[in-house]
Amino acid sequence: MQSGRMRLSLRSYREGEDAHSHGFHQAVLPVDGVMDLTVGDAGGSIAYRQGVMIMRGARHVFRTRGANRFIVLDMLPGAAPPASQRSPFFDLDETLVQLTRYASGELVSGGLGAEGEFHLAALIAGKIRRCLAASDGGLGPIDRAIGVMRARHAERLTMAQVARAAGLGVSRFHDLFRRETGRTPAEMLADIRLDCAEDLLGRTRLPIAEIALLVGFSEQSALTRSLRRRRGTTPRALRRGDA
Repeated sequence: MQSGRMRLSLRSYREGEDAHSHGFHQAVLPVDGVMDLTVGDAGGSIAYRQGVMIMRGARHVFRTRGANRFIVLDMLPGAAPPASQRSPFFDLDETLVQLTRYASGELVSGGLGAEGEFHLAALIAGKIRRCLAASDGGLGPIDRAIGVMRARHAERLTMAQVARAAGLGVSRFHDLFRRETGRTPAEMLADIRLDCAEDLLGRTRLPIAEIALLVGFSEQSALTRSLRRRRGTTPRALRRGDA
């Protein structure tokens, strides 16, 4: 990587688990497939609208399954967005989703050229900086709680853990969450998982049982029950396009 510059690439990873660290900062954004990732003590999945910012020297363990593609932005320290204080994971806003798709297409076609690639990388880095700030800074306790749910929905996440991340006691957290969102925290977490499951069912050919585990359900039947109860459909119907 040339000094003072950034490198943008479209990468696919072979199945299995790997672990390493590197001497530059790196952002990973989803195009297709899922990457399970642990950075330090924080765990999450790069999929749907969830990205990650890995700071220089941070050891990270990652695992992919099946076909996958990710936009990877390597940055020298001076060019990197600030690290999130809460989590290395962040939500992609609609602009960053569209930029990621655009970058994927341009990198496949090879039409950017060196200068175009650098300017696109700088544009994506700026959007990542704003998404990190939105995920971490100036947020109220309920917004922080929802951010934790989105970042860690694939884990066995308890509401006590989410309440602690929001800086509230469990009872106060439940009351405030319901007042601000109209839903219980458990209902919100279920909807986040179902949104991710619906996306994977529509965009990938991953087995339904694998998708259930990837989005945080204990097994395929749990995903099916939740979809039927909350949305009146089933994984197979969504995959066929009947829903």
